[in-house]
Amino acid sequence: MQKKIKVILLCHFSNEEIRKKISTRINKIEAIARKLLGKSNIATKDNDFAPWITNLIREFEKIDNIELHVVAPILNLSNDITEFNLRGVYYYFFKGNLSFPFENIIAKIRGDNRRYRHNTKLVQKLVNRVKPDIINLVGSENPYYSSTILSIDNIPIYVSAQTVYTNPARKELSGHVSNLKWNVELNIHKKETYYGCGGRMHRDLILKNNPNAIIFKMFFPIQRPVGVKPENKLYDFVSFSQSVSEKKGANDAIEALALVKRKHPEVKLNLVGHFNYESEYGKKLIERIEELELNNNVVFTPYFSNHNDMHQHTQKARFALLPVKLDIISGSIIEAILLDLPLVTYKTTGTPYINKDGECILISDIGDIKALADNMIRLMEDSKLADSNKIKAKEFVNRTFDSKLSAVRLYENYKAVINHYHNGAKIPNELLFSTKEFPIYK
Repeated sequence: MQKKIKVILLCHFSNEEIRKKISTRINKIEAIARKLLGKSNIATKDNDFAPWITNLIREFEKIDNIELHVVAPILNLSNDITEFNLRGVYYYFFKGNLSFPFENIIAKIRGDNRRYRHNTKLVQKLVNRVKPDIINLVGSENPYYSSTILSIDNIPIYVSAQTVYTNPARKELSGHVSNLKWNVELNIHKKETYYGCGGRMHRDLILKNNPNAIIFKMFFPIQRPVGVKPENKLYDFVSFSQSVSEKKGANDAIEALALVKRKHPEVKLNLVGHFNYESEYGKKLIERIEELELNNNVVFTPYFSNHNDMHQHTQKARFALLPVKLDIISGSIIEAILLDLPLVTYKTTGTPYINKDGECILISDIGDIKALADNMIRLMEDSKLADSNKIKAKEFVNRTFDSKLSAVRLYENYKAVINHYHNGAKIPNELLFSTKEFPIYK
């Protein structure tokens, strides 16, 4: 019988099943401070987030040769560590204090860069207890838990790239860069050797930070809609993400909508996601909507606590408008396709991959508002194109993004990393990221 691989999955996520198992207390001072500074509290007890982690865990439950230990922070957890077992998976949730705002102030007074010492202590305690064969970090851009691996040695660490924060285009495309997130991720990239990537941009950025990095091909298992029913159409387009933000293309969606309105005055866009009306960004976006006289054309919907409820809500729209800028192929794009929503999006380093067997999503260059609007109009005015794209895109996603195969591939990646780390064994070429499969799209 083959020995099980003992894996620590270090990540953050939430789903309804997990929330029933944990107890939290609200830190009122921190909540007030975050609200005043326009910071969201998305990583809390009340919301689904990072559904790709939930999907991965569920797929790993089906693989007999993995002993999975999930280590994840929960903000405002009642005690330091809450642990339990579900369907053979060991869960350890630790009180994931944010370095905000008081620890940052103290660190500046001391003149050092230490952060998250409490989190590091708790994670190190769990690592010493579990004694994993490998640690899979998901989310190097989230320093309140990713920074904990900087103090871990003598265990192979595999870093799954759900994004790469150290992207020189981030300031231009998102409007904000956190020096703390940037520096922590950069230090992780310089320290660690093994990475999993699902797109060319992530692979290239990691190699820029660490030319000796070994990059594996990796897709996250996807969130497939369950039990979604037809709805009466209230909107032409829906744009959904965890938060309404510049990097997710909310500004560009509004500008394109204004152009579409010239031809279709009744066009309606539904923006779904966390949105702080009182933040500087929120006030500017509302001001711009008013300037463009789009008050009756834009509807905001808060992010849903349950991800499946969000899926159901999208059925009130005819099409999806997802002009994301920094992702390769965002999970929202895959979900929109599986939700049978004909899609308009931007040309990232990953989205042309979906069209590699023929056009099935409408793509324009990032920042080309007129082209974005033209593609919106194409879907509105050509039902045959919309129906054809919907069918072809779904066929491609079902062929390419198989969740079971993605989980098995990651398991094979783990085995190859462990063997290479301890024995210097050659890594099979079929597991490595291929630039031929993921070329640079002109």
